[in-house]
Amino acid sequence: MSSSTAENSQVPEMQQNLELLKEMPCFSSFPGKALKLLAFLSERAQVSPGDVLFEEGDDHGRAYLILSGKLTLVTQQDNTKLIVKHYAEGDFLGFFSLLGAMPALFTLEAATETTLLTINRKQFSKILEQFPETTTLALKALLKELHTWERKNIYQASACCLSKMGVTVL
Repeated sequence: MSSSTAENSQVPEMQQNLELLKEMPCFSSFPGKALKLLAFLSERAQVSPGDVLFEEGDDHGRAYLILSGKLTLVTQQDNTKLIVKHYAEGDFLGFFSLLGAMPALFTLEAATETTLLTINRKQFSKILEQFPETTTLALKALLKELHTWERKNIYQASACCLSKMGVTVL
């Protein structure tokens, strides 16, 4: 075991969660007390290859930070499973679903043994209620994520797909 791994095992899980959440753009501007509560309410989960975290149509109401492992976003088209995207350590998914009902358009499944830090909508709602200023901060973070996503995808889109852009003007 490396010294950093030994050190990490001695740090309480809540403190580890807090450090992870502080680094995330969508939570970094939250007040310290709100972040501490969020770290306390967050849960760790282990999933195995093939485990489904949510299916198309589910309102999963949960966000996931991948601590280790890989997840795959898939869809069905003409009875064929298509891979939409792979996610790996450090990726954060589902922030939008913390803010309200959002039925999934895809299925998310584990590609490998994966460790996750999860936050559910009910827990996140407690933060928003107890710290009202976090609602505005979360909305600002959401808008920034949306803008960043579209900006990145505009430059990667081929000419045929540009007509599907413009989500930031909705």
